[in-house]
Amino acid sequence: MNRSSIHTAVVVALVVVLASTPAVATSTTSTARSADSVGQAESADLSDRDEFERWLDETMADHVERHRVPGATVVAVKDDEVVLAKGYGYADLESGRPVVANETVFSIGSTGKLVTWTAVMQGVEDGRLDRDRDVNDYLRDSEVSVPDTYSEPITLEHLGTHSAGFEDTLDGMVVDDPAEIRPMEEILAEHRPARVRPPGEFVAYSNYGTALAGHVLAEQYDTTFVEYVDGRIFTPLGMNDTTYAQPLPDRLEQRRAIGYTSQNGDYRAHPPLVWTLPPEGGSFRTTGTDMGRFMLAQLNEGAYGSARVLEAESVEDMHRRHFTKSRAVPELNGMAYGFIEMDRNGEQIVGHWGDTPRFKSLLALFPERDVGLFVAYNAPGGHAARFELLEEFTDRYYPRSDAPLVDPPAGAADRAEALAGDYRSLTISESSWQRILGVMTRTYTVEATDDGSLTTERLGEGTRRWVERRPGVYEEVGGDEILVFRFDEDGRATHLFRGAFGPATYERVPWYESLTVLQSVLAVGVLAFASVLSLWFGAPLWRRVRDRDAPTRRERLTRGLLGAVSLLWLVVLVIFVLAWINLNAEVASPSLALQAGKGLRYVALAGTAGCVIATGFVWRGDYWNTPLRVHYTGATLLALLVAWQLYLLRVLPL
Repeated sequence: MNRSSIHTAVVVALVVVLASTPAVATSTTSTARSADSVGQAESADLSDRDEFERWLDETMADHVERHRVPGATVVAVKDDEVVLAKGYGYADLESGRPVVANETVFSIGSTGKLVTWTAVMQGVEDGRLDRDRDVNDYLRDSEVSVPDTYSEPITLEHLGTHSAGFEDTLDGMVVDDPAEIRPMEEILAEHRPARVRPPGEFVAYSNYGTALAGHVLAEQYDTTFVEYVDGRIFTPLGMNDTTYAQPLPDRLEQRRAIGYTSQNGDYRAHPPLVWTLPPEGGSFRTTGTDMGRFMLAQLNEGAYGSARVLEAESVEDMHRRHFTKSRAVPELNGMAYGFIEMDRNGEQIVGHWGDTPRFKSLLALFPERDVGLFVAYNAPGGHAARFELLEEFTDRYYPRSDAPLVDPPAGAADRAEALAGDYRSLTISESSWQRILGVMTRTYTVEATDDGSLTTERLGEGTRRWVERRPGVYEEVGGDEILVFRFDEDGRATHLFRGAFGPATYERVPWYESLTVLQSVLAVGVLAFASVLSLWFGAPLWRRVRDRDAPTRRERLTRGLLGAVSLLWLVVLVIFVLAWINLNAEVASPSLALQAGKGLRYVALAGTAGCVIATGFVWRGDYWNTPLRVHYTGATLLALLVAWQLYLLRVLPL
């Protein structure tokens, strides 16, 4: 078992031990294809609609079954018209209502951000917005402001490329009831994330940044964001079944796709989440055909039919690269304006994907081909299925022409060894317990193999193997995804980039923040605390059976202190593991347990400090016997190490 497999095993064990509740993690995965099949495919003709429909029917049938998805909608457009708009499976399993592309309403999550950035470009065209101007200049009459943490101001250009330098946060994004939704201005002002790096330095995906851009737009037009896009985008394009409204209007509610999760072979239906910041896309609901209209406008230089939402120059500007993550590796995908670069097989592809807990979507444009593809699913399995669909679509209609790499070049083994370590996404909270999400699910463990290849693993994602294309650039075996490393002036790898994931940067973490250390400390700590409690509760019975003298008062107090501390740390760990599992619910409305846990963590820390002092008395006073004194000292040390790791997770902010 390799080191990354141990990571996953430890996490699962911790969850079982602490919570007895299974955690479900999803991730972006790539379908491994044989090297023989890549580069040898012949291009199919998308204009043959019957052939395309047959292929799509077979592909979607495989995907919805294999990824456990009840229903999906797919729309493909080309040359100013819809090639195919079709539904697959069920929108509602209980009633047997099928998915219909021009009727079924899906939540598409952050794919809706493309509407936000289209609206911002309209503001630029109107002369009301300047992408290079300090956003604070637009917020003088607003409660919202951006702190001057760094000398460089944040601009709309930074926001549109996710390079503003905000920490990640989910606070304020969801509530329990539509009646609890407050004005966007209040939410943005109350839940402003910290600026943790200078703008323009790295890409780190930010929901808050997009919402802030939408607020800037609304301020300049003296309206609400929702009213603006209804009037300037949805109505002109005839997107009559698209809305941010919560709850949905009755005419759309009866056509809403139900969100499901798959559990033990069965599907469980879930009520829709209530989102609070429209520009970031959570509350965006639409049909497949409405998104087809949006794609056609983007591909037809901003026009759809007789309506025009952008000038041709603005559309071209949105689709070009705005942020380059590595000048040394130009083929590495970066960020267009609002659009994510997803180039594959030498094809320019820009688009976006969206995630809510139950709905997954993806929109991909091939501007040079005048082709667009949109897909949405109503279960978490769509997370991987959407990327597989894009890969298979691109490989079929625009196949790769060059042969993939198979064997590492000379000297690769030494270079690979120097790259091994953990790389964590910069899209992570720096100040709250939500950091757990980023540390556990957005960390890549890179390992070197004997032949000079690399392997990567992430929680919820299988092992992937990479072969060196050139120093610092690796290609996936069985695919054309690439890994790119950035080096400091001493030649040490400091950052990792994934070719298919434009809006992210992964930073190498020191050894003491690695998943191996984190999970090992927590796992051993849990065992140590359990052993202390066993001794604490079992000691009276042991003395009775062995006819031993009762401990002194000081010995009882000392042992009782460590027992209480052990129990407190176990309770804190259980509370925050459950909070991680139920993250959306805790963000919408923190539970009493979580609120109690936030207080208990400091009580546990104070108790740990007391145990450190007590350890001195244990040895000076010759309490118990030597093995028990060693056990007490070891458990106290582990309590300190657990506190340290919880601090690194911001479960214990100081």
